[in-house]
Amino acid sequence: MVVEEDRQRFMPLPDDREEGRGQVLAYPEAVLLINPIEPQFKGEVDDKYQYSIESRKNQVHGWISMDPPQSTGFWIITPSNEFRSGGPLKQYLASHVGPTALSVFHSTHYSGVDLIMRFGPNESWKKVYGPIFIYLNSLSNGESPTKLWDDARQQTVNEIESWPYRFPASKDFLKAEERGKLEGRLLVHDRYISDAFIPVSSAYVGLASPGEPGSWQRESKGYQFWTITDDKGYFSINNILPGNYSLYSWVKGYIGDYKYDKVINITSGSEVNVGEVVYEPPREGSTLWEIGIPDRSAAEFYVPDPNHKYINRLYLNHTDRYRQYGLWERYADLYPKEDLVYNVSTSDYTKDWFFAQVNRKEEEINNTYEATTWQINFNLENVIANGTYKLRVALASAHFAELQIRVNNNSEGNPALFRSGVIGSENTIARHGIHGFYWLFNVDIEGTLLGQGNNSLFLSQPNNTSPFQGILYWDIVWNEADSTGTTGIYQRVVGTSYKVIVQNDEQLEISFTTTWNPSSMEEKQSPLNIDIRYVMVRNSIGLYCYGIFEHRKEWPAFNIPQIRMVFKLRKDKFDYMAIGDNKQRLMPVPDDRLPPRGKTLSPPEAVLLLDPIEPRFKGEVDDKYQYSSDNKDIKVHGWITSKSETNPAMGFWIIIPSNEFQSGGPLKQNLTSHVGPISLAMFQSSHYAGEDLVVRVQRNESWKKVFGPIFVYLNTITTSSENQQVQPWLWKDAKDQMRKQVQRWPYDFPASGDFHKSHQRGTVYGTLKVQDRFISDEKILAKGAYVGLAPPGAAGSWQTECKGYQFWSQTNKRGFFSINNVLSGSYNLFAWVPGFIGDYCNNVVLTINPGSKINVGEIVYKPPRDGPTLWEIGIPDRSASEFYVPDPNPNYVNKLYLNHPERFRQHGLWERYADLYPNEDLIYTVGHSDYRKHWFFAHVTRKKDDGSYHGTTWQIKFKLYNVQRNGTYKLRLALATANFSELQVRVNNPKEDPPMFTSGAIGKENTIARHGIHGLYRLYNIDVSSHLLVKDENIIFLTQTMANGPFEGIMYDYIRLEAPPPHKRQD
Repeated sequence: MVVEEDRQRFMPLPDDREEGRGQVLAYPEAVLLINPIEPQFKGEVDDKYQYSIESRKNQVHGWISMDPPQSTGFWIITPSNEFRSGGPLKQYLASHVGPTALSVFHSTHYSGVDLIMRFGPNESWKKVYGPIFIYLNSLSNGESPTKLWDDARQQTVNEIESWPYRFPASKDFLKAEERGKLEGRLLVHDRYISDAFIPVSSAYVGLASPGEPGSWQRESKGYQFWTITDDKGYFSINNILPGNYSLYSWVKGYIGDYKYDKVINITSGSEVNVGEVVYEPPREGSTLWEIGIPDRSAAEFYVPDPNHKYINRLYLNHTDRYRQYGLWERYADLYPKEDLVYNVSTSDYTKDWFFAQVNRKEEEINNTYEATTWQINFNLENVIANGTYKLRVALASAHFAELQIRVNNNSEGNPALFRSGVIGSENTIARHGIHGFYWLFNVDIEGTLLGQGNNSLFLSQPNNTSPFQGILYWDIVWNEADSTGTTGIYQRVVGTSYKVIVQNDEQLEISFTTTWNPSSMEEKQSPLNIDIRYVMVRNSIGLYCYGIFEHRKEWPAFNIPQIRMVFKLRKDKFDYMAIGDNKQRLMPVPDDRLPPRGKTLSPPEAVLLLDPIEPRFKGEVDDKYQYSSDNKDIKVHGWITSKSETNPAMGFWIIIPSNEFQSGGPLKQNLTSHVGPISLAMFQSSHYAGEDLVVRVQRNESWKKVFGPIFVYLNTITTSSENQQVQPWLWKDAKDQMRKQVQRWPYDFPASGDFHKSHQRGTVYGTLKVQDRFISDEKILAKGAYVGLAPPGAAGSWQTECKGYQFWSQTNKRGFFSINNVLSGSYNLFAWVPGFIGDYCNNVVLTINPGSKINVGEIVYKPPRDGPTLWEIGIPDRSASEFYVPDPNPNYVNKLYLNHPERFRQHGLWERYADLYPNEDLIYTVGHSDYRKHWFFAHVTRKKDDGSYHGTTWQIKFKLYNVQRNGTYKLRLALATANFSELQVRVNNPKEDPPMFTSGAIGKENTIARHGIHGLYRLYNIDVSSHLLVKDENIIFLTQTMANGPFEGIMYDYIRLEAPPPHKRQD
């Protein structure tokens, strides 16, 4: 028989318990084997309760047959304890002589009458017990039977990972998508131990029916869901059945029970984050002395050797030595005349405190037992006579007992200071347990009862009739209308009301809403009605999430820099992050970013890892902005857990099936996943754009927008070979799922009327061509061009559009485009074409109605052009990626981006400019220089030895063999981004004042600091009078004048000089 790793043995037969072979002992389940069939068992005691096991450990047990020709194992596997009564510490019978194997769902063992289910009149009740799994395995004869146990444990792991099962046909058994999740962090605050709020590891945290602290021990009608905290106090309770619960906890090392102060409602798909919860254990003063360990068990106390006549050989020198029969009788052997006396200053509770305060059997009179009184002696140097001392007595179990406490006087006439009353019917002592129900008594002792010097407490157990007496979120950053900048008031979106919108066999949709009222401004709540929806759909393995944000016109004006959804995962589980095919890696943990393991750099989001927990990360820089991506590329990203012997790898993924609700168009960069582990769904942000992309809602303006739905997807490999590369497999599966979700867009299931379905949308299609007569007389097919619909505005205004929706498509090789599933409304048609400068915008506002199919025909973009190209630098693609990106300082690397297409994401590249150009600024000679090698990717400032920063001036040298007098040349300057910069242009005179051209102060995009390669696109078309030019050598001076720090600067996209327009086209 096997119950646990260290609890397995050959077993006697049931015949050995019968009269003649066995002798029934005081407790009838216990039988002394006096003449067993197998002599090896002679003299042992057999009792089914010796093989009991706590619910939290009761996952697999069973039997092995050794009969030839093969060994066979029979196993009961219980993949979840949710349906068992009494919580994780409740003890249950398992396997025992028979051979019998039990799956006990509900019992009063070790609990008594308090765990009896009691039903009232008119009370309906339904509960699903199981499924459990009966598993059989076998081996060829001669092989070690331990292999069968090892195999059963592995099968148990597989079953646990498959929970909740998907196959039960009964609708009463809810599948994963019909369940919820709760997470948070548990801290303990005991100011007499530490002023700090201490994260606690290995604490039990669970959900059970609403009740008082600790009531989960006695809960038997409903379900319970438990987990333990990690080393930082974080916990995650998964696969919770819908219902109302209290959150409970207990912490080893601290007395008492914790209960969260609010009832938690779990619905299908819920992801509830309770944040940091703080348990303040009972405490009124400093500890004077203590006995034992507050762990709800008496296992640390002295457990004697058994009477040699009544042994179970399994438990000789065993950690569960308390499971021997008759240990209660050993008390009288050890204390034949006087009861236990414990001296605080000299005694050791591991040797001197008997594990159970039991009654003593009187030798002269059979079946009569006398009460026992234990004495605790202690010394007090000083006594506060008018103070109140507190005695905390925590019991691990009680059985028809009454605890009486007296102080310094144990005479019969002295009334007890405290009486528990008759407590317990748990029978733990007789059934070889070490705990049952937990009881905590807090007893006041007035200082007048104590004396300076020696004192004694007397703990009496008077009853004497028997020998067996004796624990996901949205947020928004907003500000008032007259505010500036991209920061503001942080608001976690918390629903103040909740409603089930749809609940049927196909779908569950839940709504959490918060409603604004004028007093909310004082409470720092944005003037918005917010409706957060979570949806589970049959056969969709994941959770859909969307939000509806509404501002009514009579409400105050305000600004919104940011709206997002945040997923914080378990750092002890998820360690591998994937953003793209070539952007995935093992990641450090947040602890590595904190001093002294990490050193904060500039900007502060960047941290140099000096002493990370995993040495492989030492010397790397971690910065969340290194993992940003363009909206058009953020389709799926997330995390993967490590595979272990007991847990296969699992993937957590955010899938964004459409960018229509994201601000700033397809090129807007947003955060994705980063160290935490954290995954984000960014709906609105000013990153890489600045104040131009802050939503500004005016007074008397109505505004409503639906963000999402997005899809949260989890995948795993339940079976895999040792050599299988799980990360590529899970990533590929996530991408496959992403494609399925994209194909399903727009979804047909969201219940909100604000989310429009396919039939409520329209289509715009046509063909885009480019006409540039200095390249071709023919119209050029615009291949790979981006064509989109956005609210009406000037050409390029889509970059800073954030209130409405945008819909984008790319042309095929023939320039054809089709923009599908466009929401009803008025739009301009915008486009930009790689290889050509500028932006296209049609002059006609397009009105989309449900079912519209608008053919705009052939549209022609005429990019800015006055004359033929004399020279050009770069590629007009709205990015600086083609220019020279240096190797990083070896002291500040991110290994992912070594030899990577996105090498620009390394930290500190702005400082490399001064390394490459220590004395003189960049000089580029047309015809000789190569922009891929000689044009630095960012026009940055230079840091001087005194710590100050100075502007820099770059030179473009070029020759003109002829200068057309009285003509106007055109300099096209396309910028990929700018941050607190001013670009000045001069020709052949670096000291010209004023300059020929100045951009003025431009940009708040912070792209350089945030490892981007583009931000907002700008195009300057600058007239250059021919009188400024000379035959032969010419120089254009580009000066970036603003220099208050390292992050001011410009990235160029493309530069071109055109000759004056010819009067007549010439070859």
